[in-house]
Amino acid sequence: MPPIKITHIITGLSVGGAENVLLRLLRNMDKNTFENRVISLTDMGPLAQHMVNDGIAVSAMNFLKGNVNFTPFAKLTTELRTNKPHLVQTWMYHADLIGGLAARLASCAPVMWNLRQSTLDKNHSKPSTITTANVCARLSSVLPNTIVCGSESARLVHTNLGYDATKMVVLHNGFDTQKFKSSSQQRTAFRVKYNIPEDAILIGNPSRYDRQKDHTTFLQAAARVIQEIPNAHFVLCGENITFSNKELSSAIQNLDLSKSIHLLGLLDDMSPFYSAIDILALSSAYGEGAPNVLGEAMSAQVPCVTTDVGDSAYIIGDTGIAVPPHTAKAFTKALIKFCKETPDQRLMRGKAARIRIENIFDLSTMSKRYEDLYKRVFSQKYDF
Repeated sequence: MPPIKITHIITGLSVGGAENVLLRLLRNMDKNTFENRVISLTDMGPLAQHMVNDGIAVSAMNFLKGNVNFTPFAKLTTELRTNKPHLVQTWMYHADLIGGLAARLASCAPVMWNLRQSTLDKNHSKPSTITTANVCARLSSVLPNTIVCGSESARLVHTNLGYDATKMVVLHNGFDTQKFKSSSQQRTAFRVKYNIPEDAILIGNPSRYDRQKDHTTFLQAAARVIQEIPNAHFVLCGENITFSNKELSSAIQNLDLSKSIHLLGLLDDMSPFYSAIDILALSSAYGEGAPNVLGEAMSAQVPCVTTDVGDSAYIIGDTGIAVPPHTAKAFTKALIKFCKETPDQRLMRGKAARIRIENIFDLSTMSKRYEDLYKRVFSQKYDF
């Protein structure tokens, strides 16, 4: 039988949670059974080249925010009509709506949505995002065939918003335990490169500079940790995580953290980062579904302290500590607890964390679940 042709439509291909899940999925699907191609509604983005290098056809429609995008929409429908996919998988709200409508106009392929967020409210989300999600909720009973939720929290939030719960299936993120694993060589090299003492207790926060990630709480906790753990150092990476970010650098100076904080910006390869740190600290205030950084760090045997947002607490289980968001005191207490443990105690936590990922969140498990779902939807539609 010829391969099942799947067109994935995603809002963009910048470095982000949903985008990275899609990239991992594409790399690990059975290429004899599935033929994947990707359409970005906006531009190509940095992840597009990785997909192209892996042999995936990628195109960009060049939708512009705030514009009436008749021409890009027509281009999208033409591409779908030309490629004749068997299935259309959309990723994130705008792609769910625009991609779903285009697929209905241009083909008979079943449409599958993919929901990633766990928070959607006027205090945290953009008005356009809320509007789009509400429109999708009203169309969810007629437009998509299936609604994939990246976390249990995403399923609950969107059910309460009015999405058709009968079409939902939860497929948890999977993590590459072969790529992300502990390396003493990478640990040493990373610390030498960034002038971090070998005996420092290194706490890492890999997240873009965004109010969702709540770096304010992280920095407040860091300042308190330093008072009790003088050899603690903090390494941050992600988009706009540099000293040229005046708001961030000012906060660091005001908290007298300059000598203990390392800002690295975006990193192409996160493996050395995870090998180098002793503790991962994720301080997100809202919006997380199933944070990739938790699974990646746990794969590399790093114990995690996280805020209890989305499925974060479920991911770490009893291998780490989850605290309420916006609580610098509780965040500090958890970090100090891990800092005061012996290296052997942290190692035992890290090993337990990796075992949890291998048993529940392995990449091959995620890929197989997506493949099984795609086969089932395909067979139901085409009666094979």
